[in-house]
Amino acid sequence: MELRFYGATGTTTGSCHLIRSEGRSVLLDCGLFQGRREESRKRNERFGFDPQTIDAVVLSHAHIDHSGKLPMLTRQGFAGQVHATRASRDLCAVLLADSAHIQLQDAEFMNRQRWRAARERGEAPPGRHLPRHEVQPLYLEEDVQELMPRMRSHEYGAWFEPLPGMRFRFRDAGHILGSAWVEAEIREKHGLSRLVFTGDYGRFHQPILRDPEPLSEADVLISESTYGNRKHPPFQDLEGELRAAVERLEKRGRGRLLIPAFAVGRTQNILYDFARLCRAGSCPNVRFVVDSPLATAATRIVYEHPECFDAEALAQYRTLQEENSFRSRLVFTHSVEESKALNDDPRPTVLISASGMMESGRILHHLAWNVSSPEAEILIVGYQAEHTLGRRLLEGASEVRIFGMMHRVRARVTPMLGFSAHADRDELLAALVPVAGRARALFLVHGENDQRAPLAEELRRSGFQRVEMPEGPERYRVP
Repeated sequence: MELRFYGATGTTTGSCHLIRSEGRSVLLDCGLFQGRREESRKRNERFGFDPQTIDAVVLSHAHIDHSGKLPMLTRQGFAGQVHATRASRDLCAVLLADSAHIQLQDAEFMNRQRWRAARERGEAPPGRHLPRHEVQPLYLEEDVQELMPRMRSHEYGAWFEPLPGMRFRFRDAGHILGSAWVEAEIREKHGLSRLVFTGDYGRFHQPILRDPEPLSEADVLISESTYGNRKHPPFQDLEGELRAAVERLEKRGRGRLLIPAFAVGRTQNILYDFARLCRAGSCPNVRFVVDSPLATAATRIVYEHPECFDAEALAQYRTLQEENSFRSRLVFTHSVEESKALNDDPRPTVLISASGMMESGRILHHLAWNVSSPEAEILIVGYQAEHTLGRRLLEGASEVRIFGMMHRVRARVTPMLGFSAHADRDELLAALVPVAGRARALFLVHGENDQRAPLAEELRRSGFQRVEMPEGPERYRVP
């Protein structure tokens, strides 16, 4: 068996890992790199392999950094099937359509920027575009439509065989709705090898979802390492911090509490916590707005998959159908006009909007309006990759560029990274160390090096005989 890693090596985005065995090729995930627009464009426009040589894709979950290049794969000749859980397939339908829209917007923005630069250099005649400067979208909505019929959904725990001699099954990862870690049995001439890929491994006691299932023993493991050197605070502490932020908004009596949040997972968890506060009678009297068509669609899909809920969330789900303490204060916007109208409304408002790393989506417009206002507060409730606007705010930038214009940062910026749906160092160790005995190789991906290097050292001390930190698509022969 041969492994090659084409993404999420030394970074946390662009998950894409290739298994080759006996002439068969399977991708584990096929995600977009997310970061600075120009850098992302360069890193995303190529795969590093011929898509026509890929026989199948096994998808751990629907987040764009794991699924976002699937339409591009199809566009460039992939003719196989993509295997996912039922909820992941449903989420991909809306997430990938939204991604295609963003690809088109980004291409148009970059073409305008290049056209202006060419005009300033005297290289562009008025009113005409230069073909050599044209940026094309990575894929279009019709590519998403071409992909979706090829997505095959599977229940947790059910074995499926995408190719002869290779069978897989999904186990609940507890990260987002439909997320899975992947268990594989790969038959080769010398015998049977077992492989486990964690995908994004979730946290215990996370709102809404069931806890992640324990990992199985395997000859080869591929594990995420996003928080390999960090410990999260308990969820119970975060609920108090969230309430305190809303109380500060109520005390100001105006302004915004902006919560940039991933449309899938984080938005629903935040809403769940606000609903709990309202039911307990301890939520300040402000209004709540979700200004993200994608998050609205994703929330609907979450409600359509209660089979993924834990027991507490199922009880809350039934209660929310009957009582109105939170729903009466919650608004989902749909149109651009509704979104713009929020800027003219003086009422104190908790505003949740995508994207979580503040690199696209409606949140950018709200940041442009509010980042320079001392009456605004920005809650950072998720991981912020390098070179993103979210990372710059998290690191205390005094000025940030939004839509090409510089803005002074006068809003309060409050990190609440404990809301992450990724396992922390202790949770990763608790999952991995019990399966060290059989493992002949462990590959750490999906983590910046300051996180995965300390985790690698700890795992070596804990019994793993071979721990690798891939930096690119070099070949690894295993086991």
